[in-house]
Amino acid sequence: MNVDKKSPARSGALTRRALLGTMAALPLVGHGGFARAQAADALSVRVDFAPWGVHAALHLAQAKGWLKEDGLTVDIQDGTGTLSTINLVAAGKVDVGFVQLGPMAIARASGLPVKSFAGYLRKGDLAVMVDAAKGPKTAKELAGKKIVCFAASPWAPFVDQYIKNLGLEKGSGPGQVNVVMVSPAAMVATYASSDADGFMSLQEFGEPLVMSARPARSFLAADVGIAFPSYGLIATDESLTKRADALKRLSANQTRAWTYIYEKPAHLDEAVAAMMAQRADKQLNPEVLKAQLVLSKDFLGTPNTAGKPMGWQAAADWKLAVKSMSDAGLIKVDAKIEDYFTNDFIKS
Repeated sequence: MNVDKKSPARSGALTRRALLGTMAALPLVGHGGFARAQAADALSVRVDFAPWGVHAALHLAQAKGWLKEDGLTVDIQDGTGTLSTINLVAAGKVDVGFVQLGPMAIARASGLPVKSFAGYLRKGDLAVMVDAAKGPKTAKELAGKKIVCFAASPWAPFVDQYIKNLGLEKGSGPGQVNVVMVSPAAMVATYASSDADGFMSLQEFGEPLVMSARPARSFLAADVGIAFPSYGLIATDESLTKRADALKRLSANQTRAWTYIYEKPAHLDEAVAAMMAQRADKQLNPEVLKAQLVLSKDFLGTPNTAGKPMGWQAAADWKLAVKSMSDAGLIKVDAKIEDYFTNDFIKS
């Protein structure tokens, strides 16, 4: 290039042009190859309940800066129950829910425009927990026992069908399973104080909570035909269309976080530390959080999801879920599984 050394202004202009040209040629790229030429997308993500282990992937991604790296500003909100979060997502009050997918399917069948776009705990985890030392050895032995649950629990729609599938009867009479609804806060305390023989919850949630007060063993509902995918991300049909790019980045981000957590034992501790730091006002127990994460690993996949990335959902698993829920009279037997989930947001 021939530059007129007697013209500083012209020389400066050329330098600026060259610099701007160089900057324009540099790609603005975050994790996963997404272009970052615009401001970060803001998303509100509401979980199912008060902080517990299964929320760790969200908090870990926040702590390590991965959400920011993926061009996302995420407001992680504690919830007051899966059903409440589903309703808030459907009403457009929050962008994304991290919830149990069985109740989501029931909500969809009832007319709410919600759908799962990523599933992380893909095996059914509903369980009845009883005293590990003195309680029943089999689910059939729940006859004559008092079991506590709460009305907004993901268990609630399936209680009657579960007892029926066991060949037992629900009620307070001799030989019947006495299911008593209490407040969410009272459920674990009622069991721990021996005022109930067992409680209905999620295995990976419940067992760690009572491991010090009254250790429990679990009977999985999936073992008697109550089966559906567990935790995943949901959004409305409108959001899945209009905010597809941001939701794909969130899905990829959470696949990264869930995969990272289970790569090494030390990563479990990182995830717990992230939760403790971000929810310091909640008086969380790190040992309970870690135990919940350890147990969650048992529910990450099914035979139908083998070899697929975290977040990917199997049509075969959803077919079983539809049958389970239609048997309980919760959705129509001819329900279309594609109404409940999509893998379009999962990077293969």
